Amino acid sequence: MSTGNNSGDSSRPTSYRPRRKRSGNPPPFQLTPRDINIVRLVAAHRFLSSQHIWRLVGGSRKNVTNRLKGLFEHGYLDRPQCQYDIFLVGGGSKHIAYALADRGACLLADMENGRRISWTHKNKNVGRPFLEHTLAIADFSVGMKTATNEFEQVELIEGDDLIAGFPIETQGLKKPFHLNVPVIYQGGRVAVGIEPDYAFSLYLPKVRKRAFFLVEIDRGTMPVERFDLKQTSILRKLLAYQTMWKSKRHSQHFGWRNFRVLFVTTGAERVENMIASMNAHGQTKGSPLFLFADKQSLYENDDLLAHDWLDGYGNEQKLLPGQWK
Repeated sequence: MSTGNNSGDSSRPTSYRPRRKRSGNPPPFQLTPRDINIVRLVAAHRFLSSQHIWRLVGGSRKNVTNRLKGLFEHGYLDRPQCQYDIFLVGGGSKHIAYALADRGACLLADMENGRRISWTHKNKNVGRPFLEHTLAIADFSVGMKTATNEFEQVELIEGDDLIAGFPIETQGLKKPFHLNVPVIYQGGRVAVGIEPDYAFSLYLPKVRKRAFFLVEIDRGTMPVERFDLKQTSILRKLLAYQTMWKSKRHSQHFGWRNFRVLFVTTGAERVENMIASMNAHGQTKGSPLFLFADKQSLYENDDLLAHDWLDGYGNEQKLLPGQWK
């Protein structure tokens, strides 16, 4: 017996599961190891789109989409409500964003002897700017994972594995990537807190070369410069990272001999504005510390290792150790 609308069209589905909320009557669903991996990935990134998840787990896109629907229907994953004002009538459809739900959090806590945390309330209170920024970070981190997976000679080190190489004192900090740096600007001294959006290392085992990177994902909402450093700006970040590098705080805090800072921003014009601002100030002029890319050109060929980044002189640079000019 059909439970659908008896319209004479046998091709029409008999039930509809709305995108925004659970149906309340989900079909049977049995967790697989791949499902558990998906839940872990979402938990690790805070938010991932269906496209991110498919790129990370591989296989059939349709199958991944169906498993995500099941994980959502059965309460393992959430779909943050703030994303739906993006879905405009006639404007097409974006990839759905997922977050960890309470049942998924309990699953991971039980498997890993961890503490149970309720995520339902947190997911409901998430704002769209935070969601979009987190997904933009995932664009880069997922892109780096897929690029290095295709390049057998390169190892990607990130997250807890990267922190494990820090000095013991830094490993014990609540925010191991956060630093406060005293910046000298316009004759004054300002304490600036910096914390990258993402950090990683590329290691080439055969030649024993390693490079460390801190990443800033810019969505174009922050002014490139302000009158002073009391409020956030791109210049404030540039000065803080330059001060950290010049004072060798990175050696003390991270245990690194060297590093570079990658800025991913909204377009080529904003890249030019950032480089112009960098070169307009004596502390950062011509600094080899920074590399810049606009997101459209960065992601168009799905190979972040092959991309030509721009340095402070407008020269093209790649990320792999040994390829720097």
